[in-house]
Amino acid sequence: MSRRLIAQRGLKGLDNDLTQRISSSEEVKVSQAQIFYKALVIDTISDPSLPMEEDTPRTENFESLSSVEKKRFMTAPRNSLLCRLIKEGDGVEVDTFVCYPFFSSHVALPAKPGEVVWLMRENMSDPAKQKNYWMTRVAGELGLEDANFTSYTRNIQISHTGSISPEGRKALFPNQTPGLGAEEKFDESLDDPNGLAPYLDKSPESNSVVHEPVPRLTKRPGDLTLQGSNNTAIILGTDREAGTYNLSNRPDKPTNSNASKKIDNNSKIGSIDIVVGRGRYFEPDTDVAKSSRKSAEASGVKNSTQPFIVENSLESKYETDKNPAMTQDVVAISEDEDQPEPGNRLTNPAEGDPDFLVDACRIYAAENTAVDVNLGLDQIIPTKIQGGKFESSSGPSIAVKSDHIRIVARKAPNEKAKADLLPKGFEGVNGTIRIVKEGDASSDLSSIIMEADGTIQISGSKIFLGRATSDGGNGKGPGEGESQPYVRYSDLEKLWQDTMTALDSFCQTLSTHTTPGYGAPSPQITSAAATLKGEIASLKQAITTVKSERIFGE
Repeated sequence: MSRRLIAQRGLKGLDNDLTQRISSSEEVKVSQAQIFYKALVIDTISDPSLPMEEDTPRTENFESLSSVEKKRFMTAPRNSLLCRLIKEGDGVEVDTFVCYPFFSSHVALPAKPGEVVWLMRENMSDPAKQKNYWMTRVAGELGLEDANFTSYTRNIQISHTGSISPEGRKALFPNQTPGLGAEEKFDESLDDPNGLAPYLDKSPESNSVVHEPVPRLTKRPGDLTLQGSNNTAIILGTDREAGTYNLSNRPDKPTNSNASKKIDNNSKIGSIDIVVGRGRYFEPDTDVAKSSRKSAEASGVKNSTQPFIVENSLESKYETDKNPAMTQDVVAISEDEDQPEPGNRLTNPAEGDPDFLVDACRIYAAENTAVDVNLGLDQIIPTKIQGGKFESSSGPSIAVKSDHIRIVARKAPNEKAKADLLPKGFEGVNGTIRIVKEGDASSDLSSIIMEADGTIQISGSKIFLGRATSDGGNGKGPGEGESQPYVRYSDLEKLWQDTMTALDSFCQTLSTHTTPGYGAPSPQITSAAATLKGEIASLKQAITTVKSERIFGE
């Protein structure tokens, strides 16, 4: 019998066996079972060590669980959630249950009380045995999606109480969702019209959540982007080339994101951008939230990638205005001006784009980029002391930029970090620092080396300290660009030793000479003076030998 026939009979037998084991009613139950569910986050379990004391929010949430869910709560891994299922009509059920994270601890996604997550269940056909796993927060529409906090109950058509008046701008968190009747509530257990506020306040881990405006980030189709909730991002993408915002290129009335600029190079422009504080200079306060929104300003604040800001109905809280079409004054400044079309897709297009000049902190690695232009070093770098300009570099580069940068090699224990402050078994360490530009040791190798004993060695074919005369340096030296060659001690010592020896010899001659008398010249003095004069001439020529050929300064 052929293997194919055996296989066919085997599959047919397996199919018949499955048919016998699964009744038609069970087949229907499985086929109609819902795979993914939406659930409202009631509490987070990021820190299992929080105490279970009486009359605390965590204890209150724990007591609301069934006996099965209490057991799951006590063994829940970090990044688990307490959730309530959202019903088909967008209301919320009263039963609370535990959701384990779907992904292992290698990938821990953010979710905060009051947000809605996708979850799936381990056993679809038997609710009594099902274990819940949450996968990710549910993405909102353009006018809702916010890396900091996304309100599920907000209706973007009614999210602002005043559509034009700056005094009336306020983003709400209503206890109602689109599709529910006027008298229906998202959560029947809540009387608060600001429906999500109790969830935000009751969670014991809410005090570790910061609600603030976060600029939205526009990625390229091929980018892998990881965002935190508070204006932090890692972008594994491509260099934005001439579209990069820097000292030479500022966001002034942009019509789209620099992510959408045409790529000039077709290959080898991969980049990793680790950035904190995009847009940076915006203060969440009433004055900013109520600033002008005239149609001519729809492109955003000049020279900035900051977002528009709006106050929300949480106490003293502000957020990114994700629905600016409702708050934009569409009246043109003059009759001669073309009135731009308002709308969320056309407003503030440069919001959140990487900006090398303004963003708070950045570590940038690129396969090919104009690194000096991006950092502004093509314009603000000092003049060469020996004359001319430093050339700007392009190619594979790593750039680090922030307000304050520290490089520290550890020594512990030390004078401040004494042994009693360190964990038991901590091994003593005394570190070193190496900054090296590769090359041949006899020509173009250069380095700064800091040793464990405090020794610093600076090595290079030429070393210049100070400023060029065009930048305010003193100059007036014999070296390149009027630089002052530094002095080698051994040569200076020899020069002074020879000088002192010559003077000593002259003095010795003077102290022992005998005068011929009667006003005649002294042969001894005359001879000694002539000798000293000759030696001084020789010593003058030796002065130039003390200057360094490697180290120069002002």
